[in-house]
Amino acid sequence: MPKPVTREDLYALAWQEPMLRVAERFGVSSSYLARVFTELKIPRPAPGYWAQLEFGKSPPKPDLPPALPGDLTEWSPGSAVGTAVRTVARAKCSANTNEGDKTSVEAGHASRTSYNKTQGRRKAVTPSRHELLTGVDGMFLKTRKLDNGILRPYKRLLVDVMTSEAGLEVALNAAQILFQSLGQRGFHVGFSPVGQQLQRAEVELLDKPIKRNFQRTTWSPERPTVVYLGAVTIGLTLFEMTEEVEVVYVQGDYLPVRDLSESQLRRYTGSHHWRSKEERPCGRLCLQAYCPSWRVKWTKRWQEVKPGSFQQMVPSIVSELEAIAPELARQLQEAKLRAEEESRRWDEEQQRRKFEAERLRREKAKQDSRLELLAAIVSWNEARAVLDYFESVELEVRCLPEEQAALVRDRVLLAKDLIGRLDPLALLKSWKAPTER
Repeated sequence: MPKPVTREDLYALAWQEPMLRVAERFGVSSSYLARVFTELKIPRPAPGYWAQLEFGKSPPKPDLPPALPGDLTEWSPGSAVGTAVRTVARAKCSANTNEGDKTSVEAGHASRTSYNKTQGRRKAVTPSRHELLTGVDGMFLKTRKLDNGILRPYKRLLVDVMTSEAGLEVALNAAQILFQSLGQRGFHVGFSPVGQQLQRAEVELLDKPIKRNFQRTTWSPERPTVVYLGAVTIGLTLFEMTEEVEVVYVQGDYLPVRDLSESQLRRYTGSHHWRSKEERPCGRLCLQAYCPSWRVKWTKRWQEVKPGSFQQMVPSIVSELEAIAPELARQLQEAKLRAEEESRRWDEEQQRRKFEAERLRREKAKQDSRLELLAAIVSWNEARAVLDYFESVELEVRCLPEEQAALVRDRVLLAKDLIGRLDPLALLKSWKAPTER
């Protein structure tokens, strides 16, 4: 695995030589390396910079902006980058090309105004969207089949917002207000960094949770959306709540009874139009904040009482998040110490098991060596007994008449052929001492 390169090193290289040569250092294309610089938020020379530098007319080198909490601070050649920031860049570029098209005013945005003296009227200036919310509308609308009315987009590297199609604009505007308020307090909102084991908390969409015998499939982002309050990371999920409503079956679809007129209700009766309970979006938003670390279990929900009241809730939400941060930091520190203690105990237990296994292995080697040695001794005794027997027979044969002696010698040859070649030292030669095992 190539050694990671820091933002500072890449920044220095970018202003020392052209991007093409820097890319050759890492064995990548210059266009790919440009995406790396975009993702790591590193300023690089504009086209024509090196020609201007040759004539002493180059613009001043911009400073490297400090990395915000959660930003990438290094890059390993070959690793995947260029996703979130490039998406925002493309969305902004698309917005600029379509500047003359009809646009909708985002509800809840605090618009700034500037006075045009030449025309004698005020001109509204709408603040730009947060980088996680720029150009995501169309991505949310590319969705799978809906079962409860909540969008399930195919793209998963999106801000953690769950809503119906009708409530998409309102939800994104609410997220903008929340992110903007957090940013004004100096808190950075972004995706959780790649490689960090941050987990998204489960979301219950129902405004009044009930016991169910099944698990409804909902959309979840590829990476949690988090806000950094100093050293504390808090996950954020903004979603449109659902509620159980009575529906009636009409030609393959379930229509909410509350949306039907009196004449339709009279018409949709009988065995072909049965009624049941289904989840449907209720138009009210809920923010769920949670601790994305598996070590600490903490979640909190802020639910709208009536649609459109989220903006008034934002100041108190931000204050509560800021107030809970020290307590979460304390719990995380305690959990970290517990985890370190558990890890230490685990290492000690593994070491103890390792020593015990080694002791048992040595004991077994000793026992096996002893048994093999005893087997070699028994084999020696048996071999010597056989050899002594044949030697005794040969001595006795000398005392027999020639005819009987010849018969006995033939029988001895047959016996030796059956016994085979005897090597009393064979087992001792192959025997292994305990230290050799």
